[in-house]
Amino acid sequence: MPTVTNTILGKLSFFEEHLPVWAVDPAAIGLDAAQIASLSILVAAARTDFDAAAAIRNSAMAATEAQNNSINAMYDLGADLIKTIRAYAETTNDPGVYVAAEIPAPSPPTPAGPPEKPTELAVGLLPSGGLHLTWKGTLSQSAYFSVYRKAEAESSFTLLDSPADKFFDDTTIPAGANNVTYYIQARRDSFRVDSAWFQVNFGSGATTVTELAMAS
Repeated sequence: MPTVTNTILGKLSFFEEHLPVWAVDPAAIGLDAAQIASLSILVAAARTDFDAAAAIRNSAMAATEAQNNSINAMYDLGADLIKTIRAYAETTNDPGVYVAAEIPAPSPPTPAGPPEKPTELAVGLLPSGGLHLTWKGTLSQSAYFSVYRKAEAESSFTLLDSPADKFFDDTTIPAGANNVTYYIQARRDSFRVDSAWFQVNFGSGATTVTELAMAS
Protein backbone atom coordinates (compact mmCIF):
# COMPACT_ATOMS: atom_id res chain seq x y z
CA MET A 1 0.00 0.00 0.00
CA PRO A 2 1.57 3.38 -1.00
CA THR A 3 2.49 5.85 1.72
CA VAL A 4 0.92 8.74 -0.19
CA THR A 5 -2.40 8.30 -1.98
CA ASN A 6 -1.87 8.76 -5.71
CA THR A 7 -4.51 11.47 -6.22
CA ILE A 8 -4.14 15.25 -6.30
CA LEU A 9 -6.18 15.78 -3.15
CA GLY A 10 -4.60 12.73 -1.50
CA LYS A 11 -1.07 14.10 -2.05
CA LEU A 12 -2.01 17.57 -0.79
CA SER A 13 -3.84 16.24 2.27
CA PHE A 14 -0.97 13.93 3.22
CA PHE A 15 1.68 16.66 3.36
CA GLU A 16 -0.69 19.21 4.95
CA GLU A 17 -1.33 16.70 7.76
CA HIS A 18 2.31 15.59 8.18
CA LEU A 19 4.06 18.95 7.85
CA PRO A 20 3.11 20.15 11.40
CA VAL A 21 4.18 16.79 12.84
CA TRP A 22 7.57 16.84 11.09
CA ALA A 23 8.15 20.48 12.04
CA VAL A 24 8.04 19.74 15.78
CA ASP A 25 11.48 18.09 15.79
CA PRO A 26 12.93 17.63 12.27
CA ALA A 27 16.19 16.18 13.56
CA ALA A 28 14.34 13.34 15.30
CA ILE A 29 13.21 12.04 11.91
CA GLY A 30 16.42 12.81 9.98
CA LEU A 31 15.34 16.16 8.52
CA ASP A 32 16.46 19.74 9.09
CA ALA A 33 14.71 23.07 9.45
CA ALA A 34 15.61 24.17 5.89
CA GLN A 35 13.89 21.13 4.40
CA ILE A 36 10.78 21.74 6.50
CA ALA A 37 10.74 25.40 5.41
CA SER A 38 11.01 24.44 1.73
CA LEU A 39 8.24 21.88 2.07
CA SER A 40 6.07 24.42 3.90
CA ILE A 41 6.38 26.88 0.99
CA LEU A 42 5.48 24.19 -1.54
CA VAL A 43 2.50 22.94 0.50
CA ALA A 44 1.13 26.47 0.78
CA ALA A 45 1.54 27.04 -2.97
CA ALA A 46 -0.09 23.70 -3.76
CA ARG A 47 -3.08 24.54 -1.53
CA THR A 48 -3.46 27.98 -3.17
CA ASP A 49 -3.36 26.53 -6.69
CA PHE A 50 -5.66 23.63 -5.75
CA ASP A 51 -8.27 26.01 -4.36
CA ALA A 52 -7.96 28.28 -7.41
CA ALA A 53 -8.47 25.33 -9.77
CA ALA A 54 -11.49 24.16 -7.75
CA ALA A 55 -12.97 27.66 -7.92
CA ILE A 56 -12.49 27.71 -11.71
CA ARG A 57 -14.13 24.29 -12.04
CA ASN A 58 -17.09 25.40 -9.93
CA SER A 59 -17.38 28.60 -11.94
CA ALA A 60 -17.27 26.58 -15.19
CA MET A 61 -19.99 24.26 -13.90
CA ALA A 62 -22.17 27.22 -12.98
CA ALA A 63 -21.54 28.82 -16.38
CA THR A 64 -22.36 25.57 -18.15
CA GLU A 65 -25.63 25.22 -16.22
CA ALA A 66 -26.55 28.83 -17.04
CA GLN A 67 -25.73 28.17 -20.69
CA ASN A 68 -27.88 25.03 -20.79
CA ASN A 69 -30.80 26.81 -19.15
CA SER A 70 -30.58 29.65 -21.68
CA ILE A 71 -30.33 27.28 -24.64
CA ASN A 72 -33.29 25.21 -23.41
CA ALA A 73 -35.45 28.30 -22.82
CA MET A 74 -34.60 29.60 -26.29
CA TYR A 75 -35.31 26.23 -27.90
CA ASP A 76 -38.63 25.73 -26.11
CA LEU A 77 -39.99 29.09 -27.25
CA GLY A 78 -38.49 28.74 -30.72
CA ALA A 79 -40.03 25.29 -31.16
CA ASP A 80 -43.43 26.66 -30.14
CA LEU A 81 -43.06 29.46 -32.71
CA ILE A 82 -42.18 26.94 -35.43
CA LYS A 83 -45.34 25.01 -34.55
CA THR A 84 -47.32 28.25 -34.83
CA ILE A 85 -45.79 28.98 -38.25
CA ARG A 86 -46.60 25.46 -39.49
CA ALA A 87 -50.15 25.69 -38.15
CA TYR A 88 -50.60 29.05 -39.92
CA ALA A 89 -49.29 27.59 -43.19
CA GLU A 90 -51.76 24.69 -42.92
CA THR A 91 -54.68 26.94 -41.94
CA THR A 92 -54.04 29.35 -44.83
CA ASN A 93 -53.01 26.53 -47.20
CA ASP A 94 -50.14 28.76 -48.24
CA PRO A 95 -46.79 27.00 -48.84
CA GLY A 96 -45.23 30.45 -49.22
CA VAL A 97 -45.32 30.72 -45.43
CA TYR A 98 -42.57 28.11 -45.23
CA VAL A 99 -40.51 30.03 -47.81
CA ALA A 100 -40.96 33.31 -45.94
CA ALA A 101 -40.00 31.68 -42.62
CA GLU A 102 -37.12 29.78 -44.25
CA ILE A 103 -38.17 26.49 -42.70
CA PRO A 104 -38.81 23.25 -44.62
CA ALA A 105 -42.34 22.28 -45.46
CA PRO A 106 -43.42 18.96 -43.91
CA SER A 107 -42.64 15.91 -46.00
CA PRO A 108 -45.61 13.97 -47.36
CA PRO A 109 -46.49 11.04 -45.11
CA THR A 110 -44.81 7.76 -45.96
CA PRO A 111 -47.33 5.07 -46.94
CA ALA A 112 -47.85 2.66 -44.08
CA GLY A 113 -47.63 -0.43 -46.26
CA PRO A 114 -49.35 -3.75 -45.63
CA PRO A 115 -50.62 -4.47 -42.11
CA GLU A 116 -49.25 -7.29 -39.99
CA LYS A 117 -50.72 -10.72 -40.51
CA PRO A 118 -53.19 -11.66 -37.76
CA THR A 119 -51.80 -14.47 -35.62
CA GLU A 120 -52.71 -16.72 -32.70
CA LEU A 121 -56.41 -17.04 -33.42
CA ALA A 122 -58.16 -18.50 -30.39
CA VAL A 123 -61.75 -19.63 -29.99
CA GLY A 124 -63.87 -19.85 -26.84
CA LEU A 125 -67.49 -20.74 -26.19
CA LEU A 126 -70.01 -18.09 -25.22
CA PRO A 127 -72.78 -18.87 -22.69
CA SER A 128 -75.26 -18.28 -25.50
CA GLY A 129 -73.69 -21.06 -27.55
CA GLY A 130 -71.82 -18.73 -29.91
CA LEU A 131 -68.06 -18.41 -30.31
CA HIS A 132 -65.71 -15.75 -28.98
CA LEU A 133 -62.83 -15.24 -31.44
CA THR A 134 -59.59 -13.48 -30.47
CA TRP A 135 -56.35 -12.88 -32.35
CA LYS A 136 -53.17 -10.87 -32.23
CA GLY A 137 -52.29 -8.04 -34.60
CA THR A 138 -51.92 -4.29 -34.79
CA LEU A 139 -54.50 -1.53 -35.12
CA SER A 140 -51.89 1.17 -35.72
CA GLN A 141 -51.95 3.51 -38.73
CA SER A 142 -55.61 2.87 -39.53
CA ALA A 143 -55.32 -0.91 -39.68
CA TYR A 144 -58.42 -2.97 -38.93
CA PHE A 145 -59.66 -6.54 -39.27
CA SER A 146 -62.42 -8.36 -41.10
CA VAL A 147 -63.87 -11.67 -39.92
CA TYR A 148 -64.96 -14.24 -42.52
CA ARG A 149 -66.83 -17.50 -41.90
CA LYS A 150 -68.00 -20.49 -43.92
CA ALA A 151 -70.23 -23.21 -42.51
CA GLU A 152 -69.89 -26.78 -43.78
CA ALA A 153 -72.95 -26.50 -46.01
CA GLU A 154 -71.87 -23.19 -47.55
CA SER A 155 -69.78 -22.88 -50.72
CA SER A 156 -68.12 -19.56 -49.97
CA PHE A 157 -67.01 -17.37 -47.11
CA THR A 158 -69.21 -14.60 -45.77
CA LEU A 159 -67.93 -11.36 -44.27
CA LEU A 160 -69.39 -11.22 -40.76
CA ASP A 161 -67.99 -7.94 -39.49
CA SER A 162 -64.99 -5.60 -39.48
CA PRO A 163 -64.52 -4.82 -35.79
CA ALA A 164 -62.19 -2.04 -34.67
CA ASP A 165 -60.68 -4.47 -32.19
CA LYS A 166 -58.96 -7.85 -31.94
CA PHE A 167 -61.94 -9.96 -30.98
CA PHE A 168 -65.36 -10.86 -32.34
CA ASP A 169 -68.36 -12.72 -30.94
CA ASP A 170 -70.08 -14.92 -33.51
CA THR A 171 -73.66 -15.46 -32.40
CA THR A 172 -75.06 -16.35 -35.85
CA ILE A 173 -73.66 -19.86 -36.33
CA PRO A 174 -76.12 -21.89 -38.44
CA ALA A 175 -78.14 -24.29 -36.36
CA GLY A 176 -76.99 -27.89 -36.58
CA ALA A 177 -73.59 -27.06 -38.07
CA ASN A 178 -70.93 -29.65 -37.28
CA ASN A 179 -68.10 -27.26 -38.09
CA VAL A 180 -67.40 -23.73 -39.28
CA THR A 181 -64.24 -22.25 -40.78
CA TYR A 182 -62.94 -18.75 -40.09
CA TYR A 183 -60.16 -16.53 -41.25
CA ILE A 184 -59.24 -13.04 -40.11
CA GLN A 185 -58.07 -10.50 -42.66
CA ALA A 186 -55.98 -7.48 -41.67
CA ARG A 187 -56.70 -4.38 -43.75
CA ARG A 188 -55.09 -1.02 -44.29
CA ASP A 189 -56.06 1.12 -47.27
CA SER A 190 -55.93 -1.22 -50.28
CA PHE A 191 -53.77 -3.82 -48.52
CA ARG A 192 -55.23 -7.15 -47.41
CA VAL A 193 -53.35 -9.76 -45.35
CA ASP A 194 -55.08 -13.00 -44.35
CA SER A 195 -54.47 -15.04 -41.25
CA ALA A 196 -54.37 -18.82 -41.35
CA TRP A 197 -57.70 -20.55 -41.76
CA PHE A 198 -59.20 -22.27 -38.74
CA GLN A 199 -61.93 -24.87 -38.57
CA VAL A 200 -64.00 -25.15 -35.40
CA ASN A 201 -65.51 -28.60 -34.93
CA PHE A 202 -68.46 -29.15 -32.62
CA GLY A 203 -68.25 -32.63 -31.13
CA SER A 204 -70.06 -34.37 -28.33
CA GLY A 205 -69.02 -32.48 -25.22
CA ALA A 206 -65.97 -30.83 -26.83
CA THR A 207 -65.07 -28.13 -29.30
CA THR A 208 -61.79 -28.40 -31.19
CA VAL A 209 -59.92 -25.86 -33.33
CA THR A 210 -57.84 -27.04 -36.27
CA GLU A 211 -55.57 -24.86 -38.41
CA LEU A 212 -56.10 -25.46 -42.14
CA ALA A 213 -53.87 -24.76 -45.09
CA MET A 214 -54.28 -21.30 -46.60
CA ALA A 215 -56.59 -21.22 -49.59
CA SER A 216 -55.05 -20.29 -52.90
